Amino acid sequence: MPKPNNAPQGRKSLLDNRVGSILMALACGLAAWLIVTIYIDPQSSITIRDVPINYANSATTYTNQGLDIVERPAVTGVTVKVEGNITNIGKMTSSDIMVYPNYSGVSGAGKVTLRLQARVTNTTDYSGNIKCTVEAPYDTIDVMFDEVSEKTVPITVDASAVSIADGYMLNKTAAVPAEITLRGPTSELDQISQVVAPVVNEDALADTTTTPTTLEMRDENGNTITPQYTTMDSDSANVTLTIYQVRELPLEVDFIGVPNGFDTSSLHYTLSQQKLRVAGPARTVSALESLTVTDFDLAREFELGRDYQRLIELPASVVSLDGVTNVTLSFDTSEMASTTLNISNIRLINVPSNYDMEILSSLVSGVELYGPQEEIEELSADSVVAQIDCQSISLTVGQQTIPVTIQIPSSTRIFATGSYTVQCEVTAK
Repeated sequence: MPKPNNAPQGRKSLLDNRVGSILMALACGLAAWLIVTIYIDPQSSITIRDVPINYANSATTYTNQGLDIVERPAVTGVTVKVEGNITNIGKMTSSDIMVYPNYSGVSGAGKVTLRLQARVTNTTDYSGNIKCTVEAPYDTIDVMFDEVSEKTVPITVDASAVSIADGYMLNKTAAVPAEITLRGPTSELDQISQVVAPVVNEDALADTTTTPTTLEMRDENGNTITPQYTTMDSDSANVTLTIYQVRELPLEVDFIGVPNGFDTSSLHYTLSQQKLRVAGPARTVSALESLTVTDFDLAREFELGRDYQRLIELPASVVSLDGVTNVTLSFDTSEMASTTLNISNIRLINVPSNYDMEILSSLVSGVELYGPQEEIEELSADSVVAQIDCQSISLTVGQQTIPVTIQIPSSTRIFATGSYTVQCEVTAK
């Protein structure tokens, strides 16, 4: 039986340990890789994803031909392989690279397959020999080109669906902006007849309002169309709907050139239209009780058996809904009479304190008067006054021809027609 070996064993090295051997091998391999990468063969490659496509680069290649891109793929980003010194490109990101189509093959309208190219744009941080390649499947893209032009059209407001409160009306509409510029293929622009701002409201309107609305492109038949490539410089507009109140108001005549105290109700007259339908801002129309025609100067215009055309005077912003702008004024003179008198009763009033006045004329001759027949028959010259109101005239020293007004103190229904003057001597005090 052999004797056991009790001799002491020597110390084991790191290489005698299996795990240690593996770690040592990995370290040597990494060191060798670093040496080769950095000193012997430093060229390597990285992959950068989601690099956006820059369609504006060299765009003059097709814009100089009157073309523009009307359709392009919905690719958000592509993958780029970058080759170069690994110590140089190792920290590169998508912002350091530009991917762009090669437009050299574009020669006219239509769909063109373009090859994507890539290059380093951040040459400050990443210089030297760096190669960029766009990888499949998006190393080419299909892009549609077409002749593109512009046209500017007015915005048409469509208020057919607007509800208006009773007693009110839609007077006018206005859009801001008032016109819109369309840009797209000529073939599509030719199909667009108008740009419409349709307005819809829930509550009946009784006041002017402004509302935003989305614009629509429509064809010549009024159908809404959605061209594939045409764009507008704005897709909305603010539309103002001007709402007017509607009322029917009586027409009245204002008489001027009448004696003091004259009763205009004694004049039996008619208008060819007694009432008028008008519309305007509620604050204006609601305050009106009647509408007037242009003033009628009884002293200068009245003649027996004659009719008169008078304009209807409407306040600012008020419009006639009946399309009537003037009416005929007629007098019933069946119970009227006239007389002609020479008036010797000439009176001065409101003489300035720094003047003296002497009436040189003894008579105002041929004064024609009108009124009810029974009163005219009893009227005498002594009942009529030729009055000079110095406040209404400009006085100068010397002889002066001065107009007079005819007053009939004894009657509120008689008036004079025509213009009359007297000669006076004016002296300064």
